[in-house]
Parts: sequence; C-alpha cells; structure tokens
Amino acid sequence: MLMEPAAIRSFAELDSAGLEQAAEVFVDSYRKELEEVSRDRTVLARLIKQSFVKQQFYAAIQDGRVAGIMAYSTNKTRSQRFDRRELQQAAGRFKGWLLHGIFEKQFHAPLELGEDECYLEAVATDPAYRGKGIATALLNHLLEHLPYRVFTLEVVDTNVKAIRLYEKQGFSVFKSRKQRWFRRRLGFNERLYMRNRISR
Repeated sequence: MLMEPAAIRSFAELDSAGLEQAAEVFVDSYRKELEEVSRDRTVLARLIKQSFVKQQFYAAIQDGRVAGIMAYSTNKTRSQRFDRRELQQAAGRFKGWLLHGIFEKQFHAPLELGEDECYLEAVATDPAYRGKGIATALLNHLLEHLPYRVFTLEVVDTNVKAIRLYEKQGFSVFKSRKQRWFRRRLGFNERLYMRNRISR
C-alpha cells in the first residue's frame, strides 16, 4: 500500500504536542552530540523544544505525527536559541553556563552568508519513517518555497544515504573539514559542505 505524501508544515503551525514530537525526533537523531548536555531523553527533548525558532523549522507530517524535520538559518537569523537557565537545569549550573557559551558561538552567532543564501540544518527523520522519502519531501519543499538562490548544508562523510540524496537534488561538495578529535566516538572522519545554486 502506497503512503500518502507527507504534508509539510512550519513549526509555527504545530501545537504543543507536535512540537514535542519534533523535539523527540531531533533528540533521537542527534543523541551522540547531545550526550554532553544530558543522557536523559525527556530532559533533552524539553530543552530542544524550547530552543526552536519556529518560523525557521519545518515538519513533515505523516500518519498524523511528525515524521521528520528540517530548518534553515541566514546571515540575520538562526534556527535555534538556547536559554542559559534551561541549559543549567539540564546540565547543572556550572556545566550549563559553559555550554551556553559554546552554544552562543555555535547556534546564536550570525552565519557568514550572502543575502540570497541560506544554510539548511537540523535534518532529522523519525526512525520509523526512514527510507520513505521524508527528508526528500522536506528538502524539495524548502528549495521550492524559501526565497533564496544559494543553499548550503553540512553532512558527515559516513552518512552516505544523505550525501546521495543531496547530490540527486543538485548539491555538490565545495569544502571538507577533517574531524580532529573523537572520530570513533562521533562516528565520522570529516564534515562535507555542499552547495546548490538555483535559478529563480
């Protein structure tokens, strides 16, 4: 039986339950990266839900639930904003304070992008929906509906399926950066930066 195409919705259209589902999809996809904050899935989901800049996140809705997510950032606005107090609640007072300093640079600082360029990020799919075209539907929606001509993204070298998906959609590698530390723990050797230029 064929699946109905996923409906793509801005996070601004989701209710609290939908945002919770989106946060869980995020946490389940980025668990290794989030372990430094907490190993408690519930704590992480609450923190991530609070961080969403809803106008810059999109969800793929399948079977009445969030099956996948994707966000974008620009040279003016970022897709996530972490609150120091929330981080301290999740990770402890001192560690949360340190993490907030790191997160400010990583998630809050403006990106060096052109006016007609955006950066796609926070790509995540619920494990139950992987391999069913969810990421493709999200990517196609953003490429078609966002008012930018240049789209960039980052993917790790071991995520071969994602690389193939992006190449099919017209992305190509323009830069790579070796992962110097914790390669085995993180599960990749280098970060690849891909770009797609669209004629409007």
